[in-house]
Amino acid sequence: MKQTEKQKKIRLIIIILTIVGLISFLSQTVTVFAYGIDNTTDLYLLLYPMLFVSLILVLAKSKFGILLTLLTSISYSILLTNEVGKYLTFDFQNSILILVLLLPYLIFLSLIPLSIIYLTDKTENKIKFQTASVLIPIVFFAFMAIDRMDKDYSRTVFVDANLKNNGIIELKLKPGFGDTREFYVKTNSKELEKIIKEKGEFVQGSYFLSNTRIQTNYKFDKLKSLTIIEFNKNIELPKLTWNVNEINGNYDFIRP
Repeated sequence: MKQTEKQKKIRLIIIILTIVGLISFLSQTVTVFAYGIDNTTDLYLLLYPMLFVSLILVLAKSKFGILLTLLTSISYSILLTNEVGKYLTFDFQNSILILVLLLPYLIFLSLIPLSIIYLTDKTENKIKFQTASVLIPIVFFAFMAIDRMDKDYSRTVFVDANLKNNGIIELKLKPGFGDTREFYVKTNSKELEKIIKEKGEFVQGSYFLSNTRIQTNYKFDKLKSLTIIEFNKNIELPKLTWNVNEINGNYDFIRP
């Protein structure tokens, strides 16, 4: 099928952006291959060769190549939105991630409207399709901002629990045993006290609770609250929550 001049220019831009995207996202893909990333590892490893195949097809002037580029770019954009949101919120000073995470994400977002504009250039309703396609990247960034206004994160910590005579439980949270970074919260939960006595490891007057999973709630980069979820990955704890003004000490280490 003969291309219009507009399609020729867009096709060239798609080729250039895809090549840059493949190069910039290679290190991230290799890292995922080596270490894995939650339950999205297989999808990461599937999309990269798909993007490479789409590039070959676009170079061969195949319309299906543009369609494959569109599908791959949408999948990548959905997959990376959470990680990019976390990076922009908590780790924007990391210049390396600009090249290996933010740049590929922006490329994938750019490929979505470009692919749609190319595919719809000869249709009767092309103006509607192309206008809507330009709004797609804006929607992704809007969702990212809204999502970070009230976002929960999960991680594990080491807990040193001290049971006071007055019924107060002082929980000292730290990254791991022996780590000097720590903060404190207090509670008088009888249910938690019972679990600590039954399941905790009693050492020199206090109880150790390793692999305690906590959930933190942030408004952008500001901690709002902390909730304990479970101990040792399989023992559920009463879901006690502390507001940030009830937390004493340096809690920077629990930032996502």
